[in-house]
Amino acid sequence: MKYLLYLPLSAILLSGCSLMRSPHDPARDKQTVSVVNAMTWTNPLSGKRDGVRTSWPLEELANHEEVFPLAQIKHCPLGEQAACNWGVLSASRSITRFGYLPGGITLDLGLLVDVHRRQQDRRRNHHTAMAIPADVGALSYRKGLQQAISLPYGKVYRIEFDYGLRFDICARRLDAHGQALDQCDIPFI
Repeated sequence: MKYLLYLPLSAILLSGCSLMRSPHDPARDKQTVSVVNAMTWTNPLSGKRDGVRTSWPLEELANHEEVFPLAQIKHCPLGEQAACNWGVLSASRSITRFGYLPGGITLDLGLLVDVHRRQQDRRRNHHTAMAIPADVGALSYRKGLQQAISLPYGKVYRIEFDYGLRFDICARRLDAHGQALDQCDIPFI
């Protein structure tokens, strides 16, 4: 019977442990962490870098998926003098878990890059479709990856894919006023 009294006390103590922050959590110094990421490609018409760059509070990223907008890409294996192949890019990024390290964070990162003749994006209140005409050569490429990565604050981690597709991600600390303490060299698009 006396052990039954210890059960509620043990539960209270264990639940308190989950409220303790990691010794490397910047919140101990009244700082927060944001993650900057970008999916980029070469714009098929201008030839310049194009894409999407976003920033998210780290605390919101556990089990979070970001779906990037559809985009057209092209690949000219014989140069611009010959016919080019075109494709529609559909890409997404997911983060299932994060943790703090001395001077940075760890993430379980998932990426899916899918290039085909037709793509559609059906999300709540948002439906988009894009296709390459049937008389144009089409690209077909699919690459998915899952990996645990360590991100030192202010250092960009880059993943390159075929056809000039690129994903960049970086973590930075923000002070209590929201000012960045670290610089992420991921340009605005």
